[in-house]
Amino acid sequence: MIFIYTRMMKSINYQCILASLTWLFLFSSFSSVTIHPSYSQDPAQDSGMDPKSRLIRDVKQWVASEERVDSSNIDVQASDRRFIVPDCSDTYGVRFAFGSKGNVEVSCDSQSWKAVLRININKIEEVLAYTRSITQGEIITSQDIEIIELDTSLSGSRYIGNQITRSEAEGRMLKVDVKSQDPVNPNQFDASVVIYTTNLALKKGQKIELSMIEAITKPVSETQFSQRMDSNLILNSVLTRDVSVGSVLSTSDLALSAQAIVITSLIERGSMIDPSNVRVASVTERMPGDAITSISQLNRAITKRRLTPGSILRFSDISIQPHVVAGQSTTLRLTKPQFTLTLEMLALEDGYIGDRIRVRNIESQEIVFATVIDVGLVEIQQ
Repeated sequence: MIFIYTRMMKSINYQCILASLTWLFLFSSFSSVTIHPSYSQDPAQDSGMDPKSRLIRDVKQWVASEERVDSSNIDVQASDRRFIVPDCSDTYGVRFAFGSKGNVEVSCDSQSWKAVLRININKIEEVLAYTRSITQGEIITSQDIEIIELDTSLSGSRYIGNQITRSEAEGRMLKVDVKSQDPVNPNQFDASVVIYTTNLALKKGQKIELSMIEAITKPVSETQFSQRMDSNLILNSVLTRDVSVGSVLSTSDLALSAQAIVITSLIERGSMIDPSNVRVASVTERMPGDAITSISQLNRAITKRRLTPGSILRFSDISIQPHVVAGQSTTLRLTKPQFTLTLEMLALEDGYIGDRIRVRNIESQEIVFATVIDVGLVEIQQ
């Protein structure tokens, strides 16, 4: 904090007098007219406030009015106990000092008093920023950018004030490396973008291969947003319409393919799912949120309903059959160092591998707890 008094006490030493005269010389460049706030202050609000609190309030309100920011975003550095503020009968005058918005001159005409204070204006703005660190040459997708709140007054924010919309950034190629949470600005992009045209006449449903397309660099102004695509996106797609040689591909021409489990034959309710009635396939239709994508997810799966050929298998279509089923016969194994004993038991509850369930001896009716270790097999652990 910087503070200067124009009235000097007789007890101060020579060095203090010299320093004060230096500051007074600086103040001589200011206009002799005191600048008061353009806002009106209700005198009732001053009751009970000490002079320093009133001064801080007046500074915040004046700067807020000048910079069109909320007064809560303004910090006034006036906490030093050595800084004594006179009780001014009028509103304190405020104006920027030294040609900088980091300092203000405050004054009280009735007390012939002036001082200079440091201030900090925090400007919180919504800006477009990167969600991850990205290297030069990559093309920006919708997942790479987001809106964040940023204090644009901080020197390390890397915010340069240039605004760019999400649609203007998506599909553009970076010419510099960027870091996560860096603000997006036009200077980070090439003035041109890469679009893709077809080398052949292609049919609807045909899968795109690298030999079928050609990359062309065009000025951004001559392209549409839907034409700016990453080559990896195109190569994982199939066409949604017939296209002629030299056609510029756009997102509306393509459908992404994804792996899913597809039913190959009619499956009745309660049947077991296995490789004989399903297959892994690449599909281009809209994928259900609970689509099953791997055969490994179907271990001991049985259907809850009738399933028809060509449909995508979903988790909601199946249930996983327990390794031991309640009401069915199961084998109990008891292993000791000298021998291994097996008995036929009746499972009293369902169980998956690792579960501890109740089983009943069919002859003695004795109930014991055993651990499921395989299909139809439980074990008493010793």
